Amino acid sequence: MIRSLNLFALTEEVVPMIKNPFLEECDKVLSYKACLRYDFPASIVVFLLALPLCLGIALASGAPLFSGLIAGIVGGLVVATIGGSALGVSGPSAGLAVIMFAAIQELGFDAVLLAIVLAGVLQIIMGSVGAGVIGYYFPSAVVTGMLSGIGIIIFLKQIPHAVGYDMDYEGDMSFFQSDDHTTLTELGYMFESIAPGAVVISLVCLGILLLWETEWIKQFHFRQWMHGALVAVFAGVLLNHLFMLVWPEWVLSDSHLVLLPVAETWTDMGHFFTWPDFSQINNPAIYQVAVTIAIVASLESLLCVEAIDKLDPYKRVTSNNRELRAQGIGNICSGLLGGLAMTQLILRSSANIQSGGRTKMSAILQGSFLLVFVLLLPDLVNQVPLASLAAVLIVVGYKLARPSLFKSMYEVGNYHFIPFVATVIGLIFSDMLMGIAIGMGFALFFILLENLKVGYHLHEQPQLNKTIITLSENVSFLNKSNILHLLSNFPKNTNVVIDATHAKYIDYDVYEVIRNFEIEAQRKHINLIIQNLRGFGFLRPVERALPFTKETQQALTPDNALEILQAGNNRFVNSLKDKRNLLEQVNESIEGQFPIAIILSCIDSRTSAEFVFDQGLGDVFSVRVAGNVVNGDILGSMEYACQVSGAKLVVVLGHTHCGAIKGACDGTDLGNLTGLLTKIQPAVESVKQGRLALKSCSHGSLEDKVAERNVEIMVEQIKERSALLRNLQVSGDIDIVGAMYNIETGKVQF
Repeated sequence: MIRSLNLFALTEEVVPMIKNPFLEECDKVLSYKACLRYDFPASIVVFLLALPLCLGIALASGAPLFSGLIAGIVGGLVVATIGGSALGVSGPSAGLAVIMFAAIQELGFDAVLLAIVLAGVLQIIMGSVGAGVIGYYFPSAVVTGMLSGIGIIIFLKQIPHAVGYDMDYEGDMSFFQSDDHTTLTELGYMFESIAPGAVVISLVCLGILLLWETEWIKQFHFRQWMHGALVAVFAGVLLNHLFMLVWPEWVLSDSHLVLLPVAETWTDMGHFFTWPDFSQINNPAIYQVAVTIAIVASLESLLCVEAIDKLDPYKRVTSNNRELRAQGIGNICSGLLGGLAMTQLILRSSANIQSGGRTKMSAILQGSFLLVFVLLLPDLVNQVPLASLAAVLIVVGYKLARPSLFKSMYEVGNYHFIPFVATVIGLIFSDMLMGIAIGMGFALFFILLENLKVGYHLHEQPQLNKTIITLSENVSFLNKSNILHLLSNFPKNTNVVIDATHAKYIDYDVYEVIRNFEIEAQRKHINLIIQNLRGFGFLRPVERALPFTKETQQALTPDNALEILQAGNNRFVNSLKDKRNLLEQVNESIEGQFPIAIILSCIDSRTSAEFVFDQGLGDVFSVRVAGNVVNGDILGSMEYACQVSGAKLVVVLGHTHCGAIKGACDGTDLGNLTGLLTKIQPAVESVKQGRLALKSCSHGSLEDKVAERNVEIMVEQIKERSALLRNLQVSGDIDIVGAMYNIETGKVQF
């Protein structure tokens, strides 16, 4: 029975099995016990921030205030425990507030709770089928822009709260606010109602937070256990109590403090919980709301996962599918208990990171604190000023949108900077999803522009009047215009190479342009070479070249071997090469080698025979010595190659601008080199006497003419000094040829 495999689920199962000593050591460092001293203070900071945010979002959703707290508690105790994010914090989302408000007005809160439960079921299904992969398709510039945009929004939104103007609810991230103001106009209206006590508290808290970032305070050990945000919040509480004693007119009223609902008895506590109305299960409107919540909540969570993984100092990678399933279970629990729909939240998650959180224990602890203080100690929490929390969030916002980040994004280039800025502006003047949509639009536009350029790579060789066009792996119809313009503008009598070896997909329109250019090239006398153009659409891979076997070697004639070397040199000259896997060639030739030729060449670093003839491992014997001269050892090697290993061709390969030839012409005297150069002297004397090589270039330099004549003499010596090779040539089993390699053009002339 053939069983289908879920690739994403398979990846999640396999990755934990991979053993890596560094990761295991890192896991020890990031154990819950070792990180508790960092997670504990971070959890208190996130807990204090979560309280007003949960209440504010519940208020904006038109739901009971306690429903926001339930979602925050479930997000900490359930989602953080089973989710894959190490630093993510989940709870009610401002992005869902508008959806929740409209649904509650139409269907009632009890029915919406049922929709939240169904949305959770849909999220579990989405995570199980691998829909979390969507999160990997958000460009980095957009994710970074989202973080910076949210940072600016947090900064601007908290300024009114810092001066005691609390008309807009905590957690509102939209430009157009529920109080009919906007984020920017609110900064003007706040001057109508400034609370001096709130201003003093926020300034003192900001001073503490800035002090905590200095090198002076970092030297003290207590800083590891006592985070600046905690000190700032406690300072705000103490200052408000001080105002009661010294300046009563500066005391903050209840509207400027965290305001948890307080139950007088356990019976009253039961009234805070609401249960889903399952009688609405057949109502089609419920399913419409459930689908909307599931999609929006999943997108927000995936975006947050990408953003928080980017902020994670340990660069851990969260499983998107696992997080979707965890969010689904969290929404089911929240809906059953009377809580709002939830997502992973950037504001609280980034505050968790900036407060020093290292593992998911910080999110779990903040959920525990929410539960304990909401049920048992609400009066204690209700003493926390919103101004002190605003100071903490102002610092969080600044760190998310620090100016250096804008500078670094600008330095990356416009293709990343413009989508980044578009996302920031979109978030500030709309909401998160609209801002992301705007950023994605710009990012896709620039991706298309980039795609216009990456359809091919151009390499021009002006001295050879040659242009080499290497097609990319994916050549789409977007590249048609550029390729058509490029091919149409080639002048007459040029050399053009089109290499499609690496292409995996070629659009039919582009394929048609190339085939039409073949006809135009003939008319314009363009020397056109097309390599591995295998059709259009998705292309089969180019077959890899394998070493010669005994059968393929023996089937060759010397002329065939020569043609193979000539074809290889033509590829080399045109910057082409056969597709090879060298390790595979090594493995294929373990049982034996069957090269087709033995090539005697110079030691010059520019004359490697395997490269010049585009041959792989096991294809040719290579003998190298200065001046490509012949001696007894080399003759013995040639005899072995031809008689024992079956090589079909002996090649003596000289080259232009040869240092050994120049040394012989100049009469260089240098140790053992002198004896070697004497073997070249016959060629020097021959050229000086006017006896040039048969294929000598009449306008070449003295050294090049000597190199050509030296090749001829070495070929003659091989035939004279080795009866074995001479007889093999006479019988037609091998051939012995000379060749000259031009290091300027790469061309080999036989």
